[in-house]
Amino acid sequence: MNDSTIDKYSVYNATPTLGYKAFRYYVRLFHDNFYYSKVYYIDMQNIPYDVPVMLVSNHQNGLSDALGFAVSVRHPRRRLRMIARADVFTPLFAPALRWMGILPAYRSLYNGIGSTVRNRSTLEQAEEELMEDGIVGIYPEAGHQDKHWLGKFSVGYLHIVFEAARRTHFEKEIFLIPSCNHYSDYFHMDEQMLVLYGEPVSAKPYYELYRKDPIQARVQLNEVIREKVAGMMLNITDLDNYDAIDYLRLTYGVEYARKLGYDPGNLPQKLMADKQFFTQLNGVKKEKNDFIQQIYDDTIRLKTAMEERGIHDQDFNRALGWGGTTLWAVGLALLAPLFLVACIPNALIYYIPRRVTSRVKDEMLHSGIHFGAAVLFLIPVLYPIIFVLMWTFFSFPIALVHLFSLPFLGVFAWRYSRSCLRWIGAVRFLRLRADKSLQQLIALRKNIYDRLNDVLS
Repeated sequence: MNDSTIDKYSVYNATPTLGYKAFRYYVRLFHDNFYYSKVYYIDMQNIPYDVPVMLVSNHQNGLSDALGFAVSVRHPRRRLRMIARADVFTPLFAPALRWMGILPAYRSLYNGIGSTVRNRSTLEQAEEELMEDGIVGIYPEAGHQDKHWLGKFSVGYLHIVFEAARRTHFEKEIFLIPSCNHYSDYFHMDEQMLVLYGEPVSAKPYYELYRKDPIQARVQLNEVIREKVAGMMLNITDLDNYDAIDYLRLTYGVEYARKLGYDPGNLPQKLMADKQFFTQLNGVKKEKNDFIQQIYDDTIRLKTAMEERGIHDQDFNRALGWGGTTLWAVGLALLAPLFLVACIPNALIYYIPRRVTSRVKDEMLHSGIHFGAAVLFLIPVLYPIIFVLMWTFFSFPIALVHLFSLPFLGVFAWRYSRSCLRWIGAVRFLRLRADKSLQQLIALRKNIYDRLNDVLS
């Protein structure tokens, strides 16, 4: 994008207009009720709306993280400003992103050497927002991760904080709120998401140090904020064994959570259980490195073998035999006509964005693009067309009822298709049940779980 394009969308109305509030409600409606099965906004009371605030969060899921901020923070007088990677400001999305208060941040890694000089306008606008007692959201990792771990923080966000304070002669007390995003699954709809807000941290105690030594002030405050964010999230620091640990928390970790008294179907509780699970594993690893490493190696063997056979961990726990699986198939057959109805036009809303993301290498951007394309473009176009057709061939009341049912039908279509895939996996598992190699996998899985039970008891 050239500079003229950026300038074209640099006009920013800080006051939340009626149109903006209606748009935010529309986005939140689909975000919280249809794209995700459940969204948790935790400790929202930690955000004050009468002082300058900077929200500082981990970053793991591209635009989806920013949407979590955008739909949860509702300042009575100011629009939330967020700073996001400049490469998402395509000609298609730039007007909407600017209008929503999202500002571009240029990184040498993504936008080329020398591109960071174009950040001056973004920094100044963010500083002015803090000077006006607004809220700025930022992700200091300078890019999103592709795993549940926290990268290094760039201290550029503290340049904004301290410069805003300096421009007010250090009279404004600016607060930083550590935050974290967490997902039950990064890539698919009908999953769970949470946004957790920590207690405010005042930058004021660091003002005097900043006058004397700006670099040291930023370093010290950054350490405090990063430590708080790391403590709120699932931070799997053992990256060499990440795949094994992540697989274990999603499989063995379900029963582990129940043993601790948590509900594994509740994402905030599962997050607490997962954090304890990794902490315990890491503690044991320090004392029995070879023992834990062997469990990790065996877990990767199990995971790889299961993927090669197209079976899933839940197949081991499923009590259904051929009779239950047959009844399952009958239920799917009875619901098939409703599924076909639900696919119009929801199948297009599902598949068209995936044609776009098939060209996007960074998978952590996919879910945000899927949601944005569906809610900003496809639903506003396709749902009215279906409404008009239903009204033409049936009646206005029927068309109206069908219009309001379309999002629910879309969720049903997704769950139906997932149930079909689980049924295929169950059939595959039953067909392989007598196979010697599957019996070896069952024994390996049990052996892994038994060793974990012994060491984590």
